[in-house]
Amino acid sequence: MSSSCFPVIAVFLTVFSSLSAQTKSSCVSCHGDPDIFNAEQRQIVETFQEDIHLSVGVSCVDCHGGNPDPSLAEDMVGAMDPEFKESPYKGTPEKSEIPGFCGSCHSDPSYMKQFRPEIRVDQEQEYWTSRHGKALREGDSKVATCVDCHHSHGILPASDVDSPVYPRRIAETCSSCHSNHEYMAGYTKPDGSPLPIDQYALWNVSVHGEALLRKEDLSAPTCNDCHGNHGATPPGLESISYVCGQCHNREASLFRASGKHKGFQRHNEFLQAMGPGNCETCHEMPESLSLFPTFHSLSECATCHGSHGVVRPTLAMFSPLPATPCAFCHEASNSVAEELPGQLSADLILYEEMRDGLLETAEEAQLEDHELFDWLVDASLALPNHTRSSQDGDEAELRPEFDRLFTKFRIGKTYFSFKEPASGDEARRAVVRCSHCHAEVGGESRATSAEVLKQMQQLTSTTAQAERLLLKGRRGGVETRKTLEAIDHAVDTQIELEVLVHEFSTGEGSAFRLKQQEGLEFSRAALMAGSEALEELGVRRRGLLVSLGFICLLLLALGIKIRSTSAKEVDEQ
Repeated sequence: MSSSCFPVIAVFLTVFSSLSAQTKSSCVSCHGDPDIFNAEQRQIVETFQEDIHLSVGVSCVDCHGGNPDPSLAEDMVGAMDPEFKESPYKGTPEKSEIPGFCGSCHSDPSYMKQFRPEIRVDQEQEYWTSRHGKALREGDSKVATCVDCHHSHGILPASDVDSPVYPRRIAETCSSCHSNHEYMAGYTKPDGSPLPIDQYALWNVSVHGEALLRKEDLSAPTCNDCHGNHGATPPGLESISYVCGQCHNREASLFRASGKHKGFQRHNEFLQAMGPGNCETCHEMPESLSLFPTFHSLSECATCHGSHGVVRPTLAMFSPLPATPCAFCHEASNSVAEELPGQLSADLILYEEMRDGLLETAEEAQLEDHELFDWLVDASLALPNHTRSSQDGDEAELRPEFDRLFTKFRIGKTYFSFKEPASGDEARRAVVRCSHCHAEVGGESRATSAEVLKQMQQLTSTTAQAERLLLKGRRGGVETRKTLEAIDHAVDTQIELEVLVHEFSTGEGSAFRLKQQEGLEFSRAALMAGSEALEELGVRRRGLLVSLGFICLLLLALGIKIRSTSAKEVDEQ
């Protein structure tokens, strides 16, 4: 037998012996007896067979104490003897005792490191610093302890997909309490306002929830990545950007170096001095107060993006938005398009006809402002020239080129939807826009927002025009792969601009302006290449027509020759 087999056999025998001992113990014999316990109560024995503790040889008595001798299965006094020398019976701990109960092993470095040398042993210490731990010390028995998240028997490792603390299930585990409006009634935030119960519903539709739940990206953040595991506590006002900055480091660095960060600090000082609800002392009532009635402070990332409902940021966050979202790709704001009037005029005519038709429909429905903008976003996703039949033919799907432009340029709506946990109804929440706080038309901040949109639209429309020209050329058989690289660079630049927005500066020499000019160079190069591709296609078509004409003349002459030869042969006969 190979020597490599011995470790495997040793592990097998160890696990088998622990399972065998577990099966024969007084605990299992008694708690598995159907004459004493019902099916639900006997479930403890069954689920413990899958427990990570049993897999490493930890049995009932290691946690609860008592005499495991199988002969004591019917002697409850003997089996649960608190004076049993080897392992005095401890029984089931009270709720307030559970952290210390689990911590008796999990806080012991010498004991825990025999299983995993790298394992942390400060979980209990961290727990008592958490909101749960503090409330438990104050006598609140409703708060979560170890067993509420990990279970008490049948505890699975966090790497097991069926574990309640597996990354894709953590939010659901937290939600079991935090989305229950009856269970959470009476709990408040530090400012005294009711603790919301929509955190999971909002996170579920966020970019983080989308990445983790639908795309199965285990690196995407869930509850514990922002709040912590055992020491779960919401990040404070000044620490939110550090928490978000764990992943979004560049955005956090740009924001902290911007004038916006200094403005937030100054406003928070004013708000603290005057108290909540006194914004009108210095300003006209901002629109943000109607959206966020409990608005008491400016907390860096969360003020604009929210905390749990962090939906994908789009251009709809800026103000003032163009009359239609179509303008971002179809209404050129640069001189390059004017150099190609012949090639773009047909597209422009078709666009204007479709746009005006949509606007007439929207006018009949009395849609205006952001409601009109949002409706047009949805309408554009269903236009026949933007879609194609899906592979199964059941419904239309976006064409790849439009999907890329629409997705990466982030032309979105001014609201997002989620399911209200208390009622189960669909609810809407407005995306935070610059105009919500910067209501003054002509103000410096409002002007910066307008300039951001203008420069992004300039890049977007040029890139979109180039994409359309190249698409025509490619469909006509012209090689365009190399030119597509310029479009890819322009798209990448647009994504860079979405990061550089956090600089809050669009002036000459700013990183935002320099990057936008770099992107324009790529998009203009692609646009000119698209023009050349169409010219080449035109030359090919003209050459084809000439060739077809020559062939037709040749065939006609040949036909005449054959006919005359045939007639001559008839005359000779």
